[in-house]
Amino acid sequence: MRTSVLSFGALVVLTLSNCTGPGNGTGSGGTTSSGGTTTTGGATSSGGATTSGGTTSSGGTTSSGGTTSSGGTTTSGGTTSSGGTTATGGSTTTTGGTGATGGTNSTGGSGASGGTGGGTGGATNMGGSDSMGGRQASGGRTGSGGVPATGGSGAAAGTTASAGTSGGAGTGSTGTYQGPCDLLSGGCAEAYSVTRAMRAGYTGPLFQIGLAADKNAKTLDIGQTAAHMADMTTWSAYCGGDQSKCVISKIYGQVHSGANDLMPAVWNAPWGPDCSAGGYTCASKLTIESGTGLPILTTVTPQEYALSGDAFAMGVNGGSKAIGLMYNGKPVANNHYCCGVFGITHKYNANDTFGTDFMLALAYGWKDSSGCCIAVNCGASNKYCVGAEEEENNDLYDYGTSPVDNALVVTQFDPGANAVVTFLNGTQVLSHSPPKANINAGTAVHLGGGGDLSGPDPVLMREAFITNALLSASDVTAIKANAVAAYPTLKFP
Repeated sequence: MRTSVLSFGALVVLTLSNCTGPGNGTGSGGTTSSGGTTTTGGATSSGGATTSGGTTSSGGTTSSGGTTSSGGTTTSGGTTSSGGTTATGGSTTTTGGTGATGGTNSTGGSGASGGTGGGTGGATNMGGSDSMGGRQASGGRTGSGGVPATGGSGAAAGTTASAGTSGGAGTGSTGTYQGPCDLLSGGCAEAYSVTRAMRAGYTGPLFQIGLAADKNAKTLDIGQTAAHMADMTTWSAYCGGDQSKCVISKIYGQVHSGANDLMPAVWNAPWGPDCSAGGYTCASKLTIESGTGLPILTTVTPQEYALSGDAFAMGVNGGSKAIGLMYNGKPVANNHYCCGVFGITHKYNANDTFGTDFMLALAYGWKDSSGCCIAVNCGASNKYCVGAEEEENNDLYDYGTSPVDNALVVTQFDPGANAVVTFLNGTQVLSHSPPKANINAGTAVHLGGGGDLSGPDPVLMREAFITNALLSASDVTAIKANAVAAYPTLKFP
């Protein structure tokens, strides 16, 4: 890896002095922080991510449809969603949205039985229900003031939304929920999201939060609503109504949960950051995106994630076989990246070898402030680019001098054609054969840090997945349509 400079606008400049050298540092392993350090401000991108302070109060959220729920009660029929579609047949309401107790999922809090549109209005909050995986929500609270289920209405009594609704369900006529992994014939090798289920068969929690000030406090799992989106009714009571008081302490693997869960880094990476204090030192603050009302993983240095013990992933092929990576998030404006934002790599303390990383790159610029080399170099100092980071040998495409609003990027390695192919928001923008490096990727999963977890690689991520097979152009088109349905308030230009 090579080091980089992190600058959000012109406010923060961090120069890592080393630019070359092997990734042979060692960390103390999974030691527990005696106090840890956390960033206090979160990260606000020019792309519109909220700061860690957030804007969502525990007192309830007004739906984008223009109606505010109160007391956990859904609105009555006829509400128009932000997608412009009026609910048909009216909405079935519940009063009070009883929270589950003792680890049992709530069966109350049914949503509209008709196919409401993609807005946040007219949807039932789950009333403080437990996570779908049976983990008890904190105190079994109902959402005070009523929190709308963003991205579409949930169907009554825990069934999925009918065809045509958002939240990823409007992808067919059967009314069955489909996440992006469900659209692929071979499914996903692994998938992560802080916003929704990536496949219909995953009913467990999406991520876990902890209190930034007390790493020994009880953690809270954030589960799913009936529409398979993040249940936003429980975090406020746990965090005292302040997002910045909480961190994301785990992101659950949705294919091999447990073995492939992502945890905050706890190592002293060769070129920094030093996460060896453990605990929540390198955990990102809980951040809720204003445009969706859903969480968005927001990392700044020194925040990054890997598998526990930086282990190799279960079920991910790597090597020189077919590799597919998808990332749905926002570019971070005017920031020089060290490496890729998400992908499979060598372990953090292994030697840097070209081709042992295969990470999705979403980057800006071509050198740091000292004129030194960085591991991801766009074609010009003021250009944004996407592509693949292959341990300093990169296959990249410049797309302009301004970041796109939202980036749904697919980058893959095709061993038959010996080519790297990249799509940006549904359009193929890159095909390089042969790749800059001889691809032989390790299967350690890194997010927010490169192969040796040297940062910074700041991310604003909603969801990502890894496949052991190539995605066709029609697969990519379907995945974009699925994302547009799931996030109706966002644009993927």
